Amino acid sequence: MAEPKISRQLLQQRIRNRMIEYLELAASAEEQREYERRTPIAVIPNEVINQWEDIVNADDWDWYSEPVFSAEESEAIRSFHAVWLAVIDETPEPMPYTIDALIGTSAWNRLMVAARDTLRVLSLRGRFDEEREQRFRE
Repeated sequence: MAEPKISRQLLQQRIRNRMIEYLELAASAEEQREYERRTPIAVIPNEVINQWEDIVNADDWDWYSEPVFSAEESEAIRSFHAVWLAVIDETPEPMPYTIDALIGTSAWNRLMVAARDTLRVLSLRGRFDEEREQRFRE
């Protein structure tokens, strides 16, 4: 049986929620260490970098627009993305195996600060329902 198609808005709401979850991880050294403890098979530095790319399509910024993303939220997402790109250029290749090799470096600190700033903006309206379209005031 085929899955029912979901609306663009509902998909945006789900992306918003994944974005918030990602930012919670990227913003917190403790969360990153806990993720590493819970998932010993994964290389958490790669996970923290790659998960953002899994969520955000930088080729189509229209996805992060009203009503699901306010203008301020959209700008915060773009600003975070710019920091994320810079951090990619500054982290070693291959990535270190453990998160503690990056926590405390200037690049990783910038990533975490930018994630906290972006999370603060998105948290004002928070997560949205994943099964029903959010109603917005006109």
